[in-house]
Amino acid sequence: MEQDFRKKTFRGAKIEDVILELEKLSSLCEEKSKSSEQLERQRFYEGMAIAYTTIALKLKGDFDYIETTVIDELYNAVEKTSNPVNLNNTEHIETCSFCLRSKEEVGKLALGPGVSICSECLEFGAEVIKSHSTEV
Repeated sequence: MEQDFRKKTFRGAKIEDVILELEKLSSLCEEKSKSSEQLERQRFYEGMAIAYTTIALKLKGDFDYIETTVIDELYNAVEKTSNPVNLNNTEHIETCSFCLRSKEEVGKLALGPGVSICSECLEFGAEVIKSHSTEV
């Protein structure tokens, strides 16, 4: 009986170590993305950071599974932002850049240079950022 407890404790400690390492790797990739001058490298590091964060969240038990459509939407969002955007571009986009729903479906959109976001996606993003800030 005592040996079973030690095995579970040991496994739990190992999983915690793996989670910490994944979080460190995610942070490292985010730093590399910000410091890289090459767009391809930035996107690579961003993707790796997302992957490491997703695995860490899964190991923590924060979610049971991830829909394949979420991965597709992440790719689509990265693909849209991969093309350099003219920061002076004031063209307003009539759909949310994240969920792709129209302005008519979601109501008001927060507008940025060549992108826009609906309130639901904005709230989701805030929750993701909040969950990352409590992990440190």
